[in-house]
Amino acid sequence: MSDGVVLPIIDYNRLTQKDSTEANKLFHASTNVGFFYLKVNDELDPTPMFTLAEKVFALPLDTKNEYAMDGKNGVYFGYKAVGSMFADRKGTPDTIEFWNISKDDIVIHNSNNFPQVILDQKTILHKYINKSHEIILVILEILSSKLELDPQLLPRLHRITQSSGDQLRLTKSTICPIDNQSSISIALGAHTDFGSITVLFNRLPGLQVLGPDGEWLDVEPLSGHAIVNLGDAMVKLSGGILKSNIHRVVNTYGVTESTDRYSIVYFSRPENDVRMKSLVDNGKNNPDDSDALTAQEWIARRVKNYQTANYKNEETYELSRGTEGNREGSM
Repeated sequence: MSDGVVLPIIDYNRLTQKDSTEANKLFHASTNVGFFYLKVNDELDPTPMFTLAEKVFALPLDTKNEYAMDGKNGVYFGYKAVGSMFADRKGTPDTIEFWNISKDDIVIHNSNNFPQVILDQKTILHKYINKSHEIILVILEILSSKLELDPQLLPRLHRITQSSGDQLRLTKSTICPIDNQSSISIALGAHTDFGSITVLFNRLPGLQVLGPDGEWLDVEPLSGHAIVNLGDAMVKLSGGILKSNIHRVVNTYGVTESTDRYSIVYFSRPENDVRMKSLVDNGKNNPDDSDALTAQEWIARRVKNYQTANYKNEETYELSRGTEGNREGSM
């Protein structure tokens, strides 16, 4: 890794060319830090999505709230206002807003349940989601092989034409000037993702990943690269072999004026009816998993735990954070 780059860099084109060295780098990153930069160059251009995000969040709050997600009941699509999730164990409201666009609504159902600003970009959204998913399937095929499974097993559990919790997320937070690192405030609290693979683009700093010694590592945007991480679903499906790492979004220091920070995120999750249990025989005495939750049930439970309206105490916070590898069955 070069100076200032805290994550491994994987070349997507080399992965598509079946480069064994690059595949080994991918598996090593996926079993250790759980995060990596993916060099995509023009393969996946987030520029139109950043433009859309600016238009979406410029809508009047009343208009955005007409499409509010019902997170209290485990529904995770639509608009999330600032403060509707909590950022720490004290129940402090978060300072980020986002809009989750269901892959199913765009690719399968061709839904029109969106404001006009999104409807006008459905063709571009479809293209972006398709390409993001294509990249994820390449990653899943390699991980499946490295786990000594049928190479198509993980991809078959993530078919784009089947119903799932996959979504494209547009996010916005405001970075305010602060003097030093001790003044950092949390925009989105420490957590692990509960899906399979996440593909993220940022234009400004703010993402931090928990390092091996318990320190927070700043993950800077890198031109021509996505930031990719594995979620708790991959920990479950791999019997704990793959890594889902804790991360958070913070106010950064060094800015001289308030700045809007946008992110574009594509989350891939197992198909709704996939049972959340290990596919790998790793010699462990795993508990009976005949009653394992489906991916749809598992996601709904995690979403409910995230909501400020459902906050009760510090245990609520812990249940919402994930860390599947350390607290098996907690989510």
